[in-house]
Amino acid sequence: MAIISKCKAIVKFFKKNTIANEKFKMAQEKFGYSLLQETPTRWNSFFYMIQRILATHDEIAVVLLSTSNAPLPFQAEEIDVLKDLEKILTVFEEVSKRISGGKYATISLIIPLTDVLIRKTHTISSDVHTEVGQKMVTVLLDSIVKRLSPYEKNTATRMATILDPRFKKIGFQHMSNAEQAAHCFENELTALMNKDSSNDTNVEPISTNKDPLFDYIGNKARSMARNTRSDAIIAKRQYLEKPLSQQDVDPLLWMKVNQTDFPAIKTLMLKYFCIPATSVQSERVFIKAGQIVSDRRTRLKEENVNILLFLNQNLWLTSSETTE
Repeated sequence: MAIISKCKAIVKFFKKNTIANEKFKMAQEKFGYSLLQETPTRWNSFFYMIQRILATHDEIAVVLLSTSNAPLPFQAEEIDVLKDLEKILTVFEEVSKRISGGKYATISLIIPLTDVLIRKTHTISSDVHTEVGQKMVTVLLDSIVKRLSPYEKNTATRMATILDPRFKKIGFQHMSNAEQAAHCFENELTALMNKDSSNDTNVEPISTNKDPLFDYIGNKARSMARNTRSDAIIAKRQYLEKPLSQQDVDPLLWMKVNQTDFPAIKTLMLKYFCIPATSVQSERVFIKAGQIVSDRRTRLKEENVNILLFLNQNLWLTSSETTE
């Protein structure tokens, strides 16, 4: 795309020309911004580059027109294109921050955030006026449907979504996928309850009925097979009919409060919510390990490194307990 190449060329010019960069900072009355260059491995760096250019495009034009051998400044049509690109990418930036966050960023977010991207991008398309912007909307929508929509049929993601009290069946884009997730939810509950009931049968029940006239009651109760499918259906219905929790609620904290009502569902939540939505957290741990084991601390034992990393990543738990 020509507009992207031009943005990168102008930023590169200011990065290399110290005189032009000083003029650029002096031309700004309030902020003294520097331009940001795109990093090919990080898509949001392109978004930040556009944001900074749009915030200072008047000052950029003044400096470029007064500097020899400088690139041509942006034309009005090109600024319109950049504004459309910023509108489109703002939604993707918000979604990226949400799914890469340290708290509550589980795979239960993937399906709802995919629905958010599709809905928001469709809404933005009516506010995009340039041909480049319209093409970008079309390409992004096609990519979202192709790459992210299949997660609605993935067992792990759809189970995590329906187990998340913030979304349940409402988080799905297609109701048919939500119904399939509910059926899978019921099957897993049934299997879990069957396992629990088989463990219970190994324990000899203690008879509390001392009246010989009604001794048949205990024998009849022991002979009746427990209908775990019915129990699973009831538990599923009670959970799904419960109102959705607020979006800023930790789903695991919600389950801690409601675990007496949904003991089997708690087990399923622990099973699926341990899966992170992205690799961002593991990458952060890797970077932090590189900071702990430095040139001045190369003889740390592996056990001590693990302890320091654990404390670093979980220290926020003690601070939150203190505030509560």
